[in-house]
Amino acid sequence: MKMMIKLIANMRLIKNVFLLLLLISLFSVEVKSQSDIVKSNEAVILNDDLKQEVIEDSLNQKKDEITISALPFALYSEIFGWAAGGFVGVQGLSQKNMSLYMGGLISTNGTKYGFIQIKEFYLPFYPRLYIAPDILGGYFGVLNVYKDPPTTLIENDPKLRAGSNESDKNDYMEVSGNDQWYELKFRFLLPIGHGKDEVYFSPKLENGILKSGEMGGTHWNPFISGRTFIDIKPFYRKRVAFATNGIEFALTRENTDYYVNPTRGSVQKIAFRRDFGWFDTMAPWSVVETDLRWYLPLHEIFCDKNSLPKVLAFDFWTVNTLTWDSYDVVGLDPEGNEIKQYHRPPPYAGAYLGGRYRLRAFYEGRFNDRAAIYYGAEYRHIIDWNPFDLWSVTEKLNVHWLQLAVFAEAGRVAPEWNISTLHTDMKWSAGGGIRIFMNNLILRMDGAYSKEGFYMQMFVDHAF
Repeated sequence: MKMMIKLIANMRLIKNVFLLLLLISLFSVEVKSQSDIVKSNEAVILNDDLKQEVIEDSLNQKKDEITISALPFALYSEIFGWAAGGFVGVQGLSQKNMSLYMGGLISTNGTKYGFIQIKEFYLPFYPRLYIAPDILGGYFGVLNVYKDPPTTLIENDPKLRAGSNESDKNDYMEVSGNDQWYELKFRFLLPIGHGKDEVYFSPKLENGILKSGEMGGTHWNPFISGRTFIDIKPFYRKRVAFATNGIEFALTRENTDYYVNPTRGSVQKIAFRRDFGWFDTMAPWSVVETDLRWYLPLHEIFCDKNSLPKVLAFDFWTVNTLTWDSYDVVGLDPEGNEIKQYHRPPPYAGAYLGGRYRLRAFYEGRFNDRAAIYYGAEYRHIIDWNPFDLWSVTEKLNVHWLQLAVFAEAGRVAPEWNISTLHTDMKWSAGGGIRIFMNNLILRMDGAYSKEGFYMQMFVDHAF
């Protein structure tokens, strides 16, 4: 009976939050030029006859094609509590695909946070290379960290270690403090597949749904279909007392029709992250990661291509910390025992589960260890009803569609990367959510349930 009452209360919370989001959205502002009525352009074709000025004209954007969107918002999450803030997006700032996003929030638990993000700034002199910087920072009023205090001995028994698969929900440190996060991604497009002749992805959308100009998803062969990138991403983050910095090297193949909202195709990514022990890092460490995603267009199989997309999405993800057992001796305790500094990433940077992307019914970073594995499945259904079109004020938001989603997840962290261990006593999460497509952005709200209770998350972009 108590469980039923709790579930009803949580459902009411979701309803109230969604209504609040709709009401606040009424005050959103969008500025567009007349030239933006045309939503798409042909892809830039690189061949022997193409002249440099054609490339420059494709990358440069006139001032009258700039789109500015502003959105005040309210949200609730387990980390922030209730929060309010604002979001501004500028598209076509100097190039067709270049976007600038800025925003910030304040919450009821004392958290203050802000960010600046630039997407797809192509180098004019070499358009196959583009950069994407991210700057995030703020102050956490209350933050639960599933990690043992520095003075705690970490023995072989995983039950003694906070964040392990066998750990208790209440085994965490409650902290507060600043958060600084800087990333600068350099992305190089390989001349294969769709990236051989089309360096500039420019889809043709109709009411927010892709009609032509797909970036991939037409064939399994990477030399025929998709866009393959070499990514180099320097990073720095200091979250309260946990600091790390280094470089991520990745090979990513995006073989979907439309990366913002994929309806068919797949994504493959293999990455290596290394903290070299520079500056104020906690310790040097190395991590390898694999992420595989697949999208099945059910509307094309059971209906027709022109019907509203119904997609079944799958995700497989695994991580292993290569330096987990290596350490440096940094001194002796009063009893003469060695004090060891292990080469392990912070609980938010390595093999962790819980939060906005994986195991959404658990607190951010609830589980963390040497290795992790994750399976996710999600059904996404764009509905033929848009409440934002009912009033002239909300029509200006340029919300193209709403999407309903249901999902199920399973995952596990472990002190070793072992197939048998990682598939024993796996944690699970299940739930549903709403997605809103607005100005090439996915606004997501998910509610998920597990044995540890009900969690709600609001964020940008799909979980996978």
